[in-house]
Amino acid sequence: MEVPAEALFAFLASKGFEKVVHRREVVFRRRHHNDRRFVVLVYTSVREGASRARKRGADAIRVCAVFTPEDESLPSRGVAKLPKVLRTSPPGEPAVRIAHVLERVAERMREAYAVVNKRVVEVREMNRPRQPGLTR
Repeated sequence: MEVPAEALFAFLASKGFEKVVHRREVVFRRRHHNDRRFVVLVYTSVREGASRARKRGADAIRVCAVFTPEDESLPSRGVAKLPKVLRTSPPGEPAVRIAHVLERVAERMREAYAVVNKRVVEVREMNRPRQPGLTR
């Protein structure tokens, strides 16, 4: 199923993702609203300047989440790697088939965001000031 790049890009932009280019591939990212160091990334398999994704077999859409330290000299760390979204759908009208693929992408984005939500809470707990213990 060929998902036109403009349909995929418009869908991701409507979800609050911003377009960037990483190694000549169009990637969309969205920073977490409570901790901007956590980022959900959607690798589109669309080459920069192309109007559609790569040919079948190399065209999966991938969703992951990373932690980017404030110190830019440190590398980003993976937080979540989700199963790829294959651009396959049941037979039917092209618009329905495209919507089916985009819904699966949205589901993966929600799963990534849920993992990040848990990590944000964990980081807050680790950085929360502790009450001093009783001394004898």
